Amino acid sequence: MRFLIPLFLISTLHANPELLPAGYVVDTIPTPPKTGFDVTGLDVAKDGTVYAGTRYGEIWRLGKGRDDWSRFATGLHEITGLLIDPDHPNSVLIGQRPEFTRVQDTDNDGAADAFLEVASGWGFSGNYHEYTYGPVRDSKGNLYGTLNLGHNDNGFRVKGAIMGCDAKHRGTSFKVTPDGTYSTVSWGLRSPAGLVIDPRNDELFYTDNQGDFVATSALFHVTQDAFHGHPASLRYHPDFQGKDLNEISMEDYGKFRTPPAVWIPHGEIANSPGNPAFNLTDGKFGPFEGNMFVGDQTRSNIFRIDLEKVNGVYQGAVINFIQHLQSGCIRLTFGPDGALWIGQTGRGWGSVGPATFGMQRIRWDGKTLPFEMKHVILTKTGFEITFTKPAATAGISVKGHSFFFPYEPNYGSGQEDGKGIEVKNTTLSEDGTRLTVELADGDLAAGRNYRLEFADSIRARDGTKMSTRAATYTLNKLR
Repeated sequence: MRFLIPLFLISTLHANPELLPAGYVVDTIPTPPKTGFDVTGLDVAKDGTVYAGTRYGEIWRLGKGRDDWSRFATGLHEITGLLIDPDHPNSVLIGQRPEFTRVQDTDNDGAADAFLEVASGWGFSGNYHEYTYGPVRDSKGNLYGTLNLGHNDNGFRVKGAIMGCDAKHRGTSFKVTPDGTYSTVSWGLRSPAGLVIDPRNDELFYTDNQGDFVATSALFHVTQDAFHGHPASLRYHPDFQGKDLNEISMEDYGKFRTPPAVWIPHGEIANSPGNPAFNLTDGKFGPFEGNMFVGDQTRSNIFRIDLEKVNGVYQGAVINFIQHLQSGCIRLTFGPDGALWIGQTGRGWGSVGPATFGMQRIRWDGKTLPFEMKHVILTKTGFEITFTKPAATAGISVKGHSFFFPYEPNYGSGQEDGKGIEVKNTTLSEDGTRLTVELADGDLAAGRNYRLEFADSIRARDGTKMSTRAATYTLNKLR
């Protein structure tokens, strides 16, 4: 099946996306007619060919010339991840309910004819919420994935929880070696809809959605044997065999829990984040090199995460980038030209964007430098904010407050213990690109989040304004 797209129909979005920094353009990509094109798996080849997997079990391919879609495969079971296979020509690796699968076109006729199991070391019970996310691949060829817990009362639940574990390894992250060996990496995941590996150091991160034991959506750093907070998966942990998980106190769970690298404030930044993508485009996507970009399914927006490691622990700032795209943004990937491709779905939960599904692309014009926050890092007395271009000396006013998210079985939580912070002093570097924000003694504390916001009067030296004036920093460790 082929669907031709005249190039002139790949049009610039005419709705009014908000917060989009100057110099960025949103294109809406036409999708095949009469086809549910809920994109839940997405990758772009080095030659620019786009592969999209849908939750209806189809894989589509967009040709190098961007002028036609062809259906590559069908009949798969709710694809929730897709990766172009670097070791086999004309093939992709997908995550579907029961397994990771290599889908390959061996006779070069444009359609897949081989479906080979790569990994299936987990269980699933038929509960609708038992999604399988991934794969992502490290530099050694190992594949990684994450497994959702089930929903409602079909599975084992700890007291106070909505999500449960009725099949082996649900609520865990896992690794599959090139020889097919399956092993659990970490425990305590709830609804880990997004997964990414940093190609610079092979470190793994995932996003979890707000819910029981997850106060608000968050980005987690995955390390071997970490416990991320939801107790249901411990049902299959070797150290908890024979133990009643309901007899373990929240205090004890909290002692060996690894908190998120970054909390993502619910209702402000994201409600249901999808997979992150590192911007390593060598400047092709503008001044945000090294930032992590994440889409949100509910809010139809994309936000940035600026990570840093302090005393061996990841933490950092979350900053909105664009909102009011056409549908829920669940899958992101950067193409070889530096454009950010966005796979979209409203699914059953709906999204702020009016479209049920679709695909869009964001690109930088290559010349217009927006005035935005690029980095927010912790200092011993406050924060240092790096701008994308020089700020004017006048009009820099910063206000803020701090708060924390509790660890408890409730389905989500508000921001607790909110209090204002006192900005004692701000100092702009001579070149205008770095602002030091000094807080009052005692205002910095580990385990809290800090929202910093500029007044509307802030301007670049050339008079341009910021599209987004607020950043929220998760402080796990003090310097």
